[in-house]
Amino acid sequence: MDEIRLLSILPSSCDDRPTGGQFEKQASDPQGLVECQLHHHSFQELRPLESLIDQPPRVKQSALKWIRDHASSADEQPTTRRYLWGDYVALSYEWGDPRETREILLNGDRIKVRKNLESALRVLRDKQPVRAGYKLWIDALSINQRDQHERDWEVKRMHRIYKGASSVIVWLGPEADRSCAAMNLVRILSQACQTGEDRTLGDSLRQHPDLLGKGSWRALSQLLSRTYWNRLWILQEVALGGHQTVILCGQEAISWEELFSAVYTFGTHNIDVMFSLIDRETREAGISTSGLNRNRIIHLNDEHYVQEGEAEEQIMCLLDLGRKSLSTDPRDKVYGLLGMMKESVVSRIKVDYNADLSEVFTEFARAFIVADNSLEILEQCTWHNKDMPSWVPDWTDMDHYRLFSGRSNYYATKPMSAHFRFLANQHGLLSLHTKALKVDEIDGLGYSYYERQPSSTSPADGLTQSAGDVNVYSSETGLREAVWRKLVGNRTPTGKHVPDDYRFLLDCVPETEDSAEKSWRGLRAFSRLVNQNADLHIAGRKLRSFFPGDRAAFNNPRLGRDPMERIFRFSRTRRLITTSRGFFGTAPHASQRADCIFLVPGCNVSLVLRPWGRQQYKLVGGCYVHGFMEGEAVDRMSSGELVTEEIVLV
Repeated sequence: MDEIRLLSILPSSCDDRPTGGQFEKQASDPQGLVECQLHHHSFQELRPLESLIDQPPRVKQSALKWIRDHASSADEQPTTRRYLWGDYVALSYEWGDPRETREILLNGDRIKVRKNLESALRVLRDKQPVRAGYKLWIDALSINQRDQHERDWEVKRMHRIYKGASSVIVWLGPEADRSCAAMNLVRILSQACQTGEDRTLGDSLRQHPDLLGKGSWRALSQLLSRTYWNRLWILQEVALGGHQTVILCGQEAISWEELFSAVYTFGTHNIDVMFSLIDRETREAGISTSGLNRNRIIHLNDEHYVQEGEAEEQIMCLLDLGRKSLSTDPRDKVYGLLGMMKESVVSRIKVDYNADLSEVFTEFARAFIVADNSLEILEQCTWHNKDMPSWVPDWTDMDHYRLFSGRSNYYATKPMSAHFRFLANQHGLLSLHTKALKVDEIDGLGYSYYERQPSSTSPADGLTQSAGDVNVYSSETGLREAVWRKLVGNRTPTGKHVPDDYRFLLDCVPETEDSAEKSWRGLRAFSRLVNQNADLHIAGRKLRSFFPGDRAAFNNPRLGRDPMERIFRFSRTRRLITTSRGFFGTAPHASQRADCIFLVPGCNVSLVLRPWGRQQYKLVGGCYVHGFMEGEAVDRMSSGELVTEEIVLV
């Protein structure tokens, strides 16, 4: 079906309305109800080809000016429209509280819409592209929300609708919490990156924290902590919108490229000062925020290139984001991402909002494994007691982090290929039969690391001392290297192999608990990790014995910035482990002594499995074991140290 329902908003002033067009008869009362018209249009009604020659769609559409002042003349807008009926933009917004509604006029009838949508319509009607005739696709009005069959069908059209829009417009909501200052800070940071002054500005901020206005960093954090950013459906909406995406908050507008430059590019050399200023200002104000949502913005920006065919797919990153996003219906943890997935996966998924949740999750896991001939999705699994197989990720568990949050860059089973088959047991649950190599068993465990300290922890989160004292890394030098490389997972924050100068970590002394709480998050994570596990034995030595240095290393923020940030990302939701043979690593919170560590061909990381019967196991999660993450398994198989066996994941 090639039809699409699109909205036109009548301007708020009769004096400024376009003439000779659809708005000639009347206009909305600027103080009264927002008035809109909803019409059906066809994607097939293209303008003649000759009128579109030399008009690259994405380039031309990015020229739309979503300026603050609506007084600019319409002739500043691009005159080329792709369809005989004009063109359209797609709105990305948060629905908001269903109890808070306002009235609008739609095709002459009064209807109720949610408060946030009405606020968006009120602002958008005075934006020049809308006044120049651009129509809007808005899910709440363009889809019959009472027709379940239509909703199921439209889910698979999201890719076409958002990618086909002239632009995607993000509506963050009305002005609040000094959002104007936040939008201005974005422009300043972005401009500094464009002129190459970002390092200089970062150094100035370290000396003069209030240089860009007291409270502006808190405002930026609050802007990027708005609940819009946690909404699941915005992932594909923003990703498909590309670099032309426009962000509105109140009357202020910034481009996606400005936001990305401010949050990522400026942070490349100044991540420590950014989070220090945010922590300071939010602490002084007595509020808590989620930082900058930086990881989400980075991966959405990467997805722009994927959707344009300029980069390889990053489905694991998208699944990470989907897991940590909010949706009214948990089935949308899968369905809400289909618009960004390749056809070989999508074609195996039947969108059915009446299906049981475990059925939806199992169908997706199986479809992904078969379509990709890969078991990479196993790293997404966490320990659960739900009525579905352990090899099926529970996407409602929002506390899971992979070992590296970008594209998978470990090579634990390279170059081995996946071998698997599915069988249903007597309860109708699918078991996954696969080849695997047993590495070892967990012998010692450190304290479970929590990003935010819980009010209480269970005994299972405590330290379990290792019974062995073997140094499997051959020498004192090898053992020390294993310790500092494990702290960062042998990767930089950007996914590269760590340079040798990261060994300076062993010269650092962790801060005390009180001091660490006032430090930026990287130093706080390092200090808490080492302090909590000071007495954990590694090859017969206490962990604290590896850190006899001094604090001078932290006087140079450029030196400590990247490794400390990586420790923060790598440690959360995990705990240190030692194995029976003396290997050192990190594993999920739920890991226990006597759990087994396996390499499963087709999965890039090692896995913690819990024995569950003869050759049967339940999957606990992915883990890092130093000495098995870079493809060493091939040599260890050649020497007979590792042997392939068939196991069953239930």
